[in-house]
Amino acid sequence: MPSFNRRSFLQLGLGATVLGAVGTACSPATPAAKKQDARAFTIYWNAGHGYQAYKEVIDQFGKDHDLQMNWQKFQWPDLATKLTADFRSGNVPDLVEEVSAGTGTQYGLAGNVLALDEFAAGDKEFGFPGDYLDQAVVARQYEGKTYSIPLHLTANGLLFYNKGMLSAAGFDKPPTNWEEFLEIAKATTKDKVSGCALNSDPSYAAPYYNQQGVDFSNAGAKQFMMPADGALKALQWMQDLIFTHKVSPAPVATTDYSGPQKLFSAKRAAMFVSGPWDIGPIRQGSPDIDLGLAVPLTGAVQSAAMAGSGLMIPAKAKDPKLSWELITKLAAVKVELAATKEAGMSMPRKSWAADPAVAADPSLATIAKSLAVVAKQDIALSASGKAAQINELWKKAYQQMIIQHAPVEQTLADFRKQAGAAL
Repeated sequence: MPSFNRRSFLQLGLGATVLGAVGTACSPATPAAKKQDARAFTIYWNAGHGYQAYKEVIDQFGKDHDLQMNWQKFQWPDLATKLTADFRSGNVPDLVEEVSAGTGTQYGLAGNVLALDEFAAGDKEFGFPGDYLDQAVVARQYEGKTYSIPLHLTANGLLFYNKGMLSAAGFDKPPTNWEEFLEIAKATTKDKVSGCALNSDPSYAAPYYNQQGVDFSNAGAKQFMMPADGALKALQWMQDLIFTHKVSPAPVATTDYSGPQKLFSAKRAAMFVSGPWDIGPIRQGSPDIDLGLAVPLTGAVQSAAMAGSGLMIPAKAKDPKLSWELITKLAAVKVELAATKEAGMSMPRKSWAADPAVAADPSLATIAKSLAVVAKQDIALSASGKAAQINELWKKAYQQMIIQHAPVEQTLADFRKQAGAAL
């Protein structure tokens, strides 16, 4: 992929605390008679992204169009389960936040969400795709069609660290590579504090195996987690952090990906690897922590996993034009800037990155450097229609290795065999 320095990324532009599904009506309570007359507009959203900046837009949209806004928030796995059931029944929401770049493509090729190119072409003021960083757009396209609009653009692989804990252990700088990470993790593990915290969500393994030059998939060749020696090294190293070095607690299997952030906020972990979505919860919930944010670690290479959600419109939405209008309001530059100020989230618009408040922010500068080393995604896996099935297989394999201490080499081999058969 092309390389970018900090300046070019700043010029170009750069996921929760509730288990299960939570429905939240954004509009103020209204009398029963008015509710019966109002049209319902349903949005599925990630529970960790329920920012006030988005709530204000959604509330105002409901008032402007006399709509009863039904903003439902889910953990990502629960959202996917609910959405799959809705597609089967035909009773779908009006707008959906997409978990990752390939999700919209997978749903779109199955006929469940709309291609949005005609909407974008007819809405020059919105600025898509011209005002968006290419990598956020290309990852959502297949054979000339775009199935979702980027909402966030982030990198999973940022190193969060407690400056006070590292300083007390004799370190004035964060680790830059795996060897330094392990050294600091051992030094900061004591009493009830762990040096680091791994995540039960399998997507959080991506930065580690990417740092060994490993690609999750090559759908065209029906290959997964290759090269095999790099995958073995990465997952064995992660497992050893828990069971050999004992610097991380074993994660608990859950749909809530915020476990490491919660341990960090409770001052029970000195470091963890995540993305910008965890900046806001730490700053808001534990303002006394001297939070450090560092670029991704270097294993064989320095790398991060591209992350960031998008917005997609179900094919059977009641009024797709209305859904598109809400997309343009939620993804407007001023709303992006408000969400960034509120939660520290990084965004995909070039004009967002050009704003002085963004360019001057040290955390966002770190995110920009991280985005410069994101690993390439396999669009063909999403297009295969088998991504969800294969991701479930990977989730099972990952949790066997990281939670249940299953042999890494054999578990990876079993996963490759099962995933290849699924294709």
